[in-house]
Amino acid sequence: MNPVQELEMLEELIDELLAGIQDVLQSGEILSDEFQGAIAQELEQTTNRIDQLRNEISRTENNTVPLTPLNVNPSPDAQLLWILAGQQEQAFISYLRDFPSNETRSLLANPTLLSQTINQLNHLMPAGQQPYINGIRHADLNSSNVWGTAYDPKSGKMRVRFQGGSEYEYDGIPENIYRAFTKGNASAKTKGKNQYGQWWVGKNPSLGAALNQYIKAGGFNYRKIR
Repeated sequence: MNPVQELEMLEELIDELLAGIQDVLQSGEILSDEFQGAIAQELEQTTNRIDQLRNEISRTENNTVPLTPLNVNPSPDAQLLWILAGQQEQAFISYLRDFPSNETRSLLANPTLLSQTINQLNHLMPAGQQPYINGIRHADLNSSNVWGTAYDPKSGKMRVRFQGGSEYEYDGIPENIYRAFTKGNASAKTKGKNQYGQWWVGKNPSLGAALNQYIKAGGFNYRKIR
């Protein structure tokens, strides 16, 4: 197999990997740490080989300017926060500011690297159309507690589906309260991790913290519907 053929084969493999990640994200499923690690390792090995082949072909064609590498291997911390942010750039940057990691602090201190990382993450894990269950739309933010919400501004009724599958209906929710809740405009008070996600003290935006601050503390009437 010559370098051009190998390059085409590896680029097809990258496309298949990215398509697989996109399918998982669109299904609303949480990517496990093991899955993220395996994908990151596969991407690193494949993209390193692609870089070698692209430069080899470039030299063969007497191109004195090397082709730009496909550096699509953000750190595990960056990948995790991108997933938690629901592929939203502003939420991702907010998480970088309060997530306790040397890597995240380094990204914030280097605007060029931050921009490149966001572009890479967009390429790796682009935002897709969110699914619906029982008329409830999956939240834009990934949460360890809240799966998604539905809201009727005329009646003020809100439905919340939780990650375990239970659904509750709340009465008389003002539209501004609903917006603050669904944007996760609150900071987590504790830290922990479950099968659906991870949280840490100061995590903002946070749907779970916003649920406690705006909905539960608001004393709105509610009932379990599923």
